[in-house]
Amino acid sequence: MNFVKDSLRENIFWLRIMKEHAIFIRLGLPCEEKTLIQQAKEFEQLFRRLEERAKNTSEQRQAVKRLNEDVIAALERFIGFKTKILNKLITCQLRFAELLPLLVDHIRREAIRFKVILLRLQNNIELVSAEEALKEEIFWLRIMGEHAHFIAHLLDPSERKLVKQSENFAKNFEQLRLQAEDLQSMEVPQEFENSLLPATNLCEHQLPTSFCELPQVLLIPRLKRFNGEAIQATEQILLFKAVALQLIQQCKVLSIIPPLLAAHILREAMKAVEDLTNVQKSFGAN
Repeated sequence: MNFVKDSLRENIFWLRIMKEHAIFIRLGLPCEEKTLIQQAKEFEQLFRRLEERAKNTSEQRQAVKRLNEDVIAALERFIGFKTKILNKLITCQLRFAELLPLLVDHIRREAIRFKVILLRLQNNIELVSAEEALKEEIFWLRIMGEHAHFIAHLLDPSERKLVKQSENFAKNFEQLRLQAEDLQSMEVPQEFENSLLPATNLCEHQLPTSFCELPQVLLIPRLKRFNGEAIQATEQILLFKAVALQLIQQCKVLSIIPPLLAAHILREAMKAVEDLTNVQKSFGAN
């Protein structure tokens, strides 16, 4: 872990993503929701300023630490805003918005992950290779699969071939995600245990030590092979997204996909390949 370089790299990438999330929310809200639209605009401006700041932050540890602190605070507010939007959607308090509830949940998960990345960097928290790999894989496989679902829903039904390709990508990523979860339950039993506990870690309540101890995380050859399969699948959808973006920009495809959204999900596929490739490199050190 390189605190300065990793912090700046993650900030420069994800702050742009957060800014675009605010744009997508603003554009998807009904015109009468003036307060929510204004709040989305304010988040768009906030993350634009933070993105510029990140690009110009010196590589001094304290400057980077202050940037991370301010971004974490902004993310906490943005996660709350996304949660409010999602809750309104799923309780029918926000009708006729052009925002799929799963899409809002999707972008909220990305904001939560970004916050966790910064918290880990701020507190120098490193995971063992197997645990890190599975977290990265499960996160990105779900994100890529949902992208495929969103593309299929935003293409015109007459684009039958592209719709079918999107649906096939979605099925493939779902299979891979389930495989990753199988591996996680085999290799990181703490994750399964934690999923059964309340939000507050029971180990903090002075439970018997034996209750909090589970087998150590293992790095097995199958996980190394699986990571390669995840990279290969992500590279394939990356190429698909690149072609889709070109078709959208040239008005050669019928869809309601804005060019900004097409470019957005393409950049996320590039980041997924980068992160999964870094996981692969970490295996080599073991």
